[in-house]
Amino acid sequence: MLPGELHQRIERGDIAPVYLFLGEAAFLMEEAWDHLVRACFSKTARRFKGERFLAKECPASDVIEKLSTVPMFGSRRLILVSGVEAWNKDQRNALTSYLKAPSPHGCLVLRAAQSKGIESLESCVASVGAVVHFKTPAEKDAPRWLRERAQYHGKQLSPDGAMFLVEQVGVDLFRLERELEKLAAYVGSRSRIELRDVQEVVGSQRFFTVFEMLRFLGRRKAHKALVSLRSLILLGEAPLAILGMLARQVRILWQIKEGIEGGLSTADLAKKLRLPPYVAKNLAGEASLFSHGNLMEIHQALREADLALKSTGTAPEKTLEGLVLKFCGKKPSGFSP
Repeated sequence: MLPGELHQRIERGDIAPVYLFLGEAAFLMEEAWDHLVRACFSKTARRFKGERFLAKECPASDVIEKLSTVPMFGSRRLILVSGVEAWNKDQRNALTSYLKAPSPHGCLVLRAAQSKGIESLESCVASVGAVVHFKTPAEKDAPRWLRERAQYHGKQLSPDGAMFLVEQVGVDLFRLERELEKLAAYVGSRSRIELRDVQEVVGSQRFFTVFEMLRFLGRRKAHKALVSLRSLILLGEAPLAILGMLARQVRILWQIKEGIEGGLSTADLAKKLRLPPYVAKNLAGEASLFSHGNLMEIHQALREADLALKSTGTAPEKTLEGLVLKFCGKKPSGFSP
């Protein structure tokens, strides 16, 4: 089942005794949980918001006992347990036994990143409740998701505005939602959010900080590259996300550079790469700062850092700083500052 069908069932009052939320899209899971809270509790009792536990801190037997207790608020005892992969086989078997005759007053939501290792529990939930798959949209699909999401705020978001917003924020659904809330308030009674509104409201610090870091890496300016790196970390970016952003921008710069050298105009590149025209124009200026050798060196350094982040116990920030210092310590090769 996908989130849309789950919301439709909740609206009809069709609430199952158990759900298994699978995936990494935490924003969509929280939204579904809030929908269940609204369905299970009256406005006066809604501040209760159900009960939430971590599986590694709460054994299945305790959860079952709570589910079997008559609720003090609302029509159901609503419980969310995250990280059910932490429960051992005995605990999962205990829950499976409970689900053969679940309490009519209980509604249990289980959260797991993936079904591997809990296949039998997944099968049991599917037989008496529902397994819901929550997937974060891919970057190419995020603008469409944003435009659909804008309708929840009673607004229409222009295609260029959606693309620009993803370019600025990335595929972080919590942050995208916050920006949409700000945009909806900014345009007021207007029903449509245009590109110019997004440009005026949404900060561009993340986008330009990435390119600043790339420029400083290319010029071997270690101190300024480190300042840009720390700015990204202060903005709340995860180390792997920073590497991902850098890798993506290097890839786009490379495509832009090769396109220009092949005789394409910035308008052609904007269409080919699905970028707003002004973004393609700015990127063309950035691409001129790099040789193919520079981009290759940065790409290789990023791959090495990615491997280090995933396979060593070194602090991620130290690995990224090491990446910067290592790269900037090399002698320039074919780069014209």
